[in-house]
Amino acid sequence: MHNKEFIEVYLRQKGASRTVVKPYPFLWHWLLKSNGKPCLFESPLKLFFKELFLGTVFWGGFMWLIVWRSQEPSINNLYMSLLFGFLSGLGLSLEVLYYSRKLKITSSWAEWLKEHDLAE
Repeated sequence: MHNKEFIEVYLRQKGASRTVVKPYPFLWHWLLKSNGKPCLFESPLKLFFKELFLGTVFWGGFMWLIVWRSQEPSINNLYMSLLFGFLSGLGLSLEVLYYSRKLKITSSWAEWLKEHDLAE
């Protein structure tokens, strides 16, 4: 088992959700097989803005492809995309904040790896 897999299993056993032990953005790290740090060690504010942007763009693009393309353009479509990005960003950042407090994680990713003898 590689360090990345071990860390994910370890954090899941401690009580973290599957979402916060994966690197963000989830899909890109999965496709590229990247060893990014888990969301748990990211700043909740930084994750909020990333998800606000990506959620808005992907939701708006998806909805345009499926539904809005056949409709007349409306500012409400933009508002709905922004609302989706805002709510998904808020949800992700609150989840990361909750689990980082629950697991008492106060150190950075590099410091946490050193504390647990898992330096990469």
